[in-house]
Amino acid sequence: MRLYHFTEMPYPFVPPEAEHAHRGLKYFMPNRYYDPVLGHQLYQRYLDEYELADELGFDLMVNEHHQSASTLQVSATLSAASVVHRTRRGRVLVLGTPLPHRESPIRVAEEIAYLDAVSGGRIDCGFVRGVQGETFPSNQNPVHNMDMFIEAHDLITQAWTRDDVFSWEGTHYHYRYVSVWPRPYQRPHPPIWISGTSTRLVEWTARHGYTLCNLLGTYDDTATSFRLYRRTATAAGHPEPGPDRFAYMALCHVAPTEQQARDIGRKLMYYLKPGRLRLGAASPPGYFPPASAVAALQGRLGAVRRMSYEDLIDAGILLVGTPDQVTAQIRRLYEHTGAGHLILMNHAGDMTSNEVRDHLTLFAREVMPAVTPLGTDWRDQDTTWRVDRDHTPVRAVLSSALS
Repeated sequence: MRLYHFTEMPYPFVPPEAEHAHRGLKYFMPNRYYDPVLGHQLYQRYLDEYELADELGFDLMVNEHHQSASTLQVSATLSAASVVHRTRRGRVLVLGTPLPHRESPIRVAEEIAYLDAVSGGRIDCGFVRGVQGETFPSNQNPVHNMDMFIEAHDLITQAWTRDDVFSWEGTHYHYRYVSVWPRPYQRPHPPIWISGTSTRLVEWTARHGYTLCNLLGTYDDTATSFRLYRRTATAAGHPEPGPDRFAYMALCHVAPTEQQARDIGRKLMYYLKPGRLRLGAASPPGYFPPASAVAALQGRLGAVRRMSYEDLIDAGILLVGTPDQVTAQIRRLYEHTGAGHLILMNHAGDMTSNEVRDHLTLFAREVMPAVTPLGTDWRDQDTTWRVDRDHTPVRAVLSSALS
C-alpha cells in the first residue's frame, strides 16, 4: 500500500459571521477577507509540511479548486511544481486537473510533461471532471462536461504518445498543429488516475485500465465502485486488476492516546462542515442526469456531511486514534475494498503545524511499517473483493452506484 500526504491548503481566517452571511466559503466569498501576509505564511507552512512528509516516506498529492477560502491551491500543476521543487523522493500525484474547465488540453499536456521531465518521472497524473460548483468560476456549460472530459483526455494522450505533428478537429477542441515539447519522462506517459463514482465514469476508467480513486466514500460505497470496476475490466479482457488500480482518500489523525487523537481529529470536521456550498452549486443544471442530480442533493455526499463524528470514524471516512487503532482501521479498509493507494488528508481547518507534524512523524514511525505491506501478495489472499469470490449480483452493483 502506498501512502500519500495531502492538504487542500485552506485559509482558516475567514470570520464566522462572513461565512454565514455569504452562505459558505466557496465561489461567492469576497476576497476582501484574504490577508496576503497570512496567505504567504500559510503557503510556506504547507510546503514545509509536504517537505517533511517526503522525508518521512510519504508520497504526495496536490489538487486545485477555485474562488474558495477552503482551498488555496488554484492550479494542480503549479502546486505540483512547488512540491517537486521542495522534495526529492516521493511521487507527486496531481489529482487532479479538471479537463472541462481548462481552455487548452494541449497546455495541460505540456505542463504535465514538463513536471515529469523536471522531476525525473515522479509524476502521477490525475484527470477529473471538476466538482459541479466549479462550473461557475470556470464559466463552462455543465451540459458538455463529460463529453469535454473524454475528448480532452483523448487529445492529451495522443499528444504524449505520437511522435509526429498532427491536427485535431473534434467537437469541442480544434488545433491545426500539435507537437508537444517536452515529451513526458515516463513512457508512454505518466500513470493516469481518475476520480469519480458515477457508473459511466467507473466503467470508462476500467476499460482504460487507469487507477480509480474514491474520495471520502464509506466502505460500502467504495467497495461498490471498485466491484463495478473489476467486473468491467475483466469483461473488457483486462487481467484481474490488483490493489494498485484502486485508491481511497480519508481524513486522518494519529496521536499517542485515543483521547488526544479524537480531540485534535475533530478539527478535520472542518472539511465536512455543512454550509460550505450553496444549494445551487451542488447540482448545476445539466451537470448530472436527472436521477443523479437528485442523488447529488440528497444522497452520498449529503449523507456524509450529516454523519456524526463517531459514524464517520466507523465508516472509514475519518481514520482517527492511536497508532494501533488507525492501523486496524486501514487494515479493515483494505480487506473491505482492496485499495492499494491511501491518500491521507492530514490537515484541515485550523489544525496547527505542530499538530500536523507530530501526526506525520508518529504515523510514519508506527503505522506506515505495518500497512505498507498490504496488497503485495493479493493474488495469494482469500479476500472477498476478488472477482472470482465476489458474488454480489451485477444488478445490485449497478443500482448502488451513481449514474
